[in-house]
Amino acid sequence: MKIKIFNKRFDILPGLAFNYFLYSFIGILAVCFFIDAFVLTYLEDKGKICSYSWRQENNRLLSQIKKRNWADANNPVWRSEGFQVQEKCPKSKRILVMGDSFVWGSGYANMNTIWWRQLQRELQRRGYNDVEVIAAGMSGASTKMELEWAKKLVPIYKPDAVIWGYVTNDPDEGSDKAGFGIVKTIVLPGDDIPERPKSIFSDLFPNLSDELFNGLRKGTLTFRLSGEKYGFDFANWELKLLEGKNWQEYEGTVSELGKYLNSLHVPSFVVTLPCCVYATEKPLPGKTLIDKIRNYYEARYNKVAALFNQNQIEWHDALDSFCSFAKSDPRFYSPDPPLWLGINPANGHPGPMGTYVHAVEAANILESKYPQVLGKKTMPVETATVRRVNDWTPALIHLRQDANHIYFEYPENDEEMLTMPLRKPFVSLNFETPVNVKSISLNGKCLKSAQIYYSAEDPDKHFDDGALTDLGQKKGNFEVWTVPPTPRSTHVNTLRILAQFSGPDRGLLLDVLSDK
Repeated sequence: MKIKIFNKRFDILPGLAFNYFLYSFIGILAVCFFIDAFVLTYLEDKGKICSYSWRQENNRLLSQIKKRNWADANNPVWRSEGFQVQEKCPKSKRILVMGDSFVWGSGYANMNTIWWRQLQRELQRRGYNDVEVIAAGMSGASTKMELEWAKKLVPIYKPDAVIWGYVTNDPDEGSDKAGFGIVKTIVLPGDDIPERPKSIFSDLFPNLSDELFNGLRKGTLTFRLSGEKYGFDFANWELKLLEGKNWQEYEGTVSELGKYLNSLHVPSFVVTLPCCVYATEKPLPGKTLIDKIRNYYEARYNKVAALFNQNQIEWHDALDSFCSFAKSDPRFYSPDPPLWLGINPANGHPGPMGTYVHAVEAANILESKYPQVLGKKTMPVETATVRRVNDWTPALIHLRQDANHIYFEYPENDEEMLTMPLRKPFVSLNFETPVNVKSISLNGKCLKSAQIYYSAEDPDKHFDDGALTDLGQKKGNFEVWTVPPTPRSTHVNTLRILAQFSGPDRGLLLDVLSDK
């Protein structure tokens, strides 16, 4: 490109330089596309990073749990269309679990993975089939809020025992008179990157932009700005709750809790719920991940344990049990980030291994100290004699069922459907108790094709690690899948169904033939 000045021509952008610029720009775009479309998705599928797809999935899960779980601030008892809770207990004994998001189910695609539901299953495995476990909690609930709820709920639901799940943010005493938290969690200032270029880059390369902006940049800023001005990063915030004004107020809350529990005429105890550790600015001390987890939680439990004991509140720390269980799991010795510890890679609430350990700890306490609240012991139950779906996603599929059939309407809109880790939209059906499945049939007037996956409880470990078995795709409006007999097929926990239709009728009739 040339410009003419006083009859002379000057090159302002030589052709060769322009070509180099153009080729370089195309090369950069190609590299960005390759990283975005292949490298990051590969690393995410291998569990080495959490990127855009899982963050989007977690947002869908949070949206769906609000629709599935009818709990609210007035009545925080977990209940839904598939999990009804009556004031009058249908069994001879009832246990009430109090908690926060660990009870509410933040990030859980299957309510039966939440620790209090795992407790129900663990008690059934031990032969305690005449006791009902219910739970009350909301995201962000503190010990103070749980105490106020318990005062209202205990007279209504009349439990035979009350269990309090302790989480490291429970000492949060809420807001001061100005409306701010006594100890503030970090709120990052507005980004100095112009919104328009950022939006264009995000549209072109969603995985790469998410990794750069929400991963690396946000993480770096969080630790750099953590402090009194903007608030503290989560790991530091937990420790700050145990200091100053917040701690003084928490001492009063625990004192009130102690007096309340002393007035109850039923057993009550606190159990800790250790699992994931949150990112810290400096590396945690310890040679192995298990050491780091122990050091993380001891710093947050010891002072609180002393306060609870001082107020004669029965305190049980599950940290030793968790670390002991973890020693046999080779993943704890892997250099990869422990994303599998959470309920999903974008959510640090405890995954199935953690919730199982929590359930076993609570069951051990109940069985050894309070067997009278468990009812009469009968035959152990590991799999259902009558299969029943008690939870599903999306929430609005109009599911109905009887002893033989399950009917539901497959959604027209993919936006509310879960996709990960299949990266394809599906309906998820969760069994109340694992089922020994022999075959599955699917019937629909306009059904064109369908594919079914299942996940199962490991019959030895007693929890569902999320590993999927593909039963394959079939075409037609009535199809039958024979489930090959394996140890896992005897404990099917969840079905994931992907379907295509040839017409407007999206109703499906599902039959699950079990080997009783």
